[in-house]
Amino acid sequence: MRRLLVVAVTLVALFGMVLPAMAQAPAPKVTITGLIDQMGTYQHNMSIYDQNYNKANDTSAYGRTRGRFDVIGEIGKAKAVLGLEIDMYYGQTGSNDNNIQGDAASAGSGASGGFDLNTDSRTVIEVKWLYTEFPLPIPIDNTIRLGAQPFGTLATNKLAVYANGDFAGVSGSFDFSPAARLNLAYVQVEESLTGNRVGAGGGPFTRGEDWAVIASFDFTPFKGLDIKPMYSFFQAKGATSGAARQGRGGVDVTTAFTGGLAGASGNRTNEDRHTVGLDARWTAGPFSLQPTVLYQFGHRHNIVTNAAYGTVGTIAKADIDAWLADVRAGFNVGPLSFGLMGMWTSGNKAESNPFKSIGYFQPLDTDTGYAADWGTQIFSLGIDYFQILYSTVPGLNPGVAIGYDKYGRIQIGGKVAYALTPTFTMGAAATANWTDHKVDTDSTLAAASGLTPLAGIGASGDSRYLGTEVNLSATYRFMPGIALDIAGGYLFAGEALVHRLDATGGIGSKSGVSDVVTGIARVRYTF
Repeated sequence: MRRLLVVAVTLVALFGMVLPAMAQAPAPKVTITGLIDQMGTYQHNMSIYDQNYNKANDTSAYGRTRGRFDVIGEIGKAKAVLGLEIDMYYGQTGSNDNNIQGDAASAGSGASGGFDLNTDSRTVIEVKWLYTEFPLPIPIDNTIRLGAQPFGTLATNKLAVYANGDFAGVSGSFDFSPAARLNLAYVQVEESLTGNRVGAGGGPFTRGEDWAVIASFDFTPFKGLDIKPMYSFFQAKGATSGAARQGRGGVDVTTAFTGGLAGASGNRTNEDRHTVGLDARWTAGPFSLQPTVLYQFGHRHNIVTNAAYGTVGTIAKADIDAWLADVRAGFNVGPLSFGLMGMWTSGNKAESNPFKSIGYFQPLDTDTGYAADWGTQIFSLGIDYFQILYSTVPGLNPGVAIGYDKYGRIQIGGKVAYALTPTFTMGAAATANWTDHKVDTDSTLAAASGLTPLAGIGASGDSRYLGTEVNLSATYRFMPGIALDIAGGYLFAGEALVHRLDATGGIGSKSGVSDVVTGIARVRYTF
């Protein structure tokens, strides 16, 4: 009996310890957050599909919708996130209602397709995020993420100057104090599962083991000043993601890294790129200042594909030596706010050899987002984030390449906004753009290689002025969760946008460029 009593008391004691612990275990929680955009857009001479800014008769108007949904499952501090996105035009735009079964080019740049009659559409859901987040059981506050996740502020606090968008890999943030945080990330860009193998054309093919690491350190030496030094290393073997390397100066992003030489794409056309720099934010009352300076160095090996730059088929080594500087300032008093922006990326001269010298800055991934938070509608993504200059030519797209082909870029702008009421704000801006070195406007254009000097004509710089964009905008938050945004942009196009055309297999004429106009209205529901 005594033994039974001892056992019973022991069991009660054990349950007394276990049950409170079980009671304290947090219950699972599932939430869905996101937004739905409905927008109408007009554009004239944006030239999204033909890249011909001489034409002046390229006009379109359309409506489209975008849904962005994050499904979040939480148990205490552990979290799982599934991010989904749908981008569709109003009405069928291609040979089918999606760009998988139908014509991707006609389906519309950036969209998954178009909602036709009855709107039933297959294969249009994009998976953006699929990651797990949790803290490690160590004495330092931390957050670990595994899987497909956003870059966020892992590299810089300023949007899209180096790493923006999403990646697959591992990241961690470690808080040593409320004023000191270490950020680390491993980014898997491409994965070589089986090494060299035979490609579709019968030649050697490898995906390449392309990867990057990012390390940054947030600290606040005193209230109002945040400093963030950053270092990143990126390695690519053969061809790589178009987000990390764009065709510029006549270097084709495919043939210059995979063509002609056995094993070239596996271990003879590597790129090792280092990026180091500093991002900072300073606020003092109504004033704010956000400087960012990044420097790149390293080298890459590529296969010469242009006889003007060496013996075709040989491997050349290109040294990387490039800078980016971006400074923004603001002043806010009551309902009135002012902003100033100045940026510069280094570039190459027209006569330089792009197979041997890389003087232009290369971000790891901007997701076309550079300067999207500034407010332009043509030189950056605006309210309609499908509209941007040279949207289908990554090396000239200012939101992707940041620079302009191999020539670098300079941008100076100012903006003002005034809140007429707590729910209604109006704004205006003007932004001028140049290249760091003069553009050879005798070049021909191709999406995979950028601007290539015309054969038989020596490369020489002609113009630096890309143009000046002026913008007007208004935002009306007329009910909880709903905002109406209206914006317009006009680009006074500069002569540096001129190039020869080769769209039909022959060399076209070189002529002046025409101005660009766009207008957008968007209703955004956020929940």
